[in-house]
Amino acid sequence: MTGSGKSLKERAYRELKEFLVMTIYLWVVFGLLILYKSVILAEYDIDFTHHWLAILNALALAKVMLLARDLHLGDHYNEHPLLYTILAKTALFTIVLAGFKFLEDYVIGLFHHKSFQESIADLAGGTGKGILTLTALLFVILVPFVAFTELQRVMGEEKVADLMLHSHHVQPNQAA
Repeated sequence: MTGSGKSLKERAYRELKEFLVMTIYLWVVFGLLILYKSVILAEYDIDFTHHWLAILNALALAKVMLLARDLHLGDHYNEHPLLYTILAKTALFTIVLAGFKFLEDYVIGLFHHKSFQESIADLAGGTGKGILTLTALLFVILVPFVAFTELQRVMGEEKVADLMLHSHHVQPNQAA
């Protein structure tokens, strides 16, 4: 096997690992949001059992996030302070994911011969307030994920893994 073959295999493994981590993160979050929606609707005796949507959305949006990252979305913010980079990249990913979700719902609606308004009616109720709220939620949901990936970029994966997975006893200052 050539060096380039090994490199391709390593890259494929890394991409698959990142895809799975993104998918699991989004699946948990979307699953909780759908569960919360079903609890609220149950108060009005409305049955909502589309919990499988969480995994489908997680799979699709994780792939979109990987593609956006591979296109170096927001990389020009890498030279700024880390907080600014995290918030800017989170905003950009939020815009891309929200845009993809709109497009996805619209295309599905077209397939079912629905208008744009009918297509996005299920997306946060189809109202401006609902869509803005959902977009804000998506932004907040993505902040920890983007922060974690940016810490890995700046500090290195091994250092962040060590900080997260091992105990670090901090010695109190010895004042003289």
